Amino acid sequence: MKIDLYLTPVPLAKATVQGKAVVIIDVLRSSTSICAAFMSGAKGVIPTPGPGEAGEMWTKVGSDMAVLAGERHGVKIENFQLGNSPSEFTPEVVGGKFVVITTTNGTAMFSKTYSAAPVLSGALVNISLVAERIAREEKDVIIACCGREGHFSIEDTICGGMLVHLLLEKHEKQIVQNDACALALLLYQTNKETIRAAIAGGEHGRYLASIGFADDVSVASDVDSMAVLPILRDGRLVLESD
Repeated sequence: MKIDLYLTPVPLAKATVQGKAVVIIDVLRSSTSICAAFMSGAKGVIPTPGPGEAGEMWTKVGSDMAVLAGERHGVKIENFQLGNSPSEFTPEVVGGKFVVITTTNGTAMFSKTYSAAPVLSGALVNISLVAERIAREEKDVIIACCGREGHFSIEDTICGGMLVHLLLEKHEKQIVQNDACALALLLYQTNKETIRAAIAGGEHGRYLASIGFADDVSVASDVDSMAVLPILRDGRLVLESD
């Protein structure tokens, strides 16, 4: 199994994804919020690149069947029903509905993966399930870290490193890795006992805390706390069992 890990979104736009498995990681916060939506009974999550596309998709699906969620720079988009805090995706709000979502860093990445399969939404909160699913594949893998506004982020890289660690140690996969993959693995191994503190002390963690979302950082750092596996099908994230 060859694994190419990308530390920022830039390489994914140039990568050949056809025939490969892809994991999109945006720990703070879209990957975590996507898992939270499914934990609360959402029917599906539709990731969109921008607010305009999100609004159009919400209208297409129907306001009675979908909830419109999104943020820019951590703040809920004006006239959207939800932002991007996992705590907002409650059963009362999203249960039985589609969530149409756009975020600063994560959701646009899915549009670059349509020729890949499977495409999974990965976070620390569901990392073991992601590893189990990827371990079943006999194909090359791309781990795409969304980062923060095009730049490296410690939380996504640690998460990617943990995924590689699980594939190596728990699932005993033979891996050929790129240099970024080796770096992510090292970063995880260095911080595996202090993941929460490392993420809270990172740039994005500090920023979210400064605008009132410190609890989101804590939720997103809780390894394997959400037993769901979102997989992309026909432009929509659904649970694989659906």
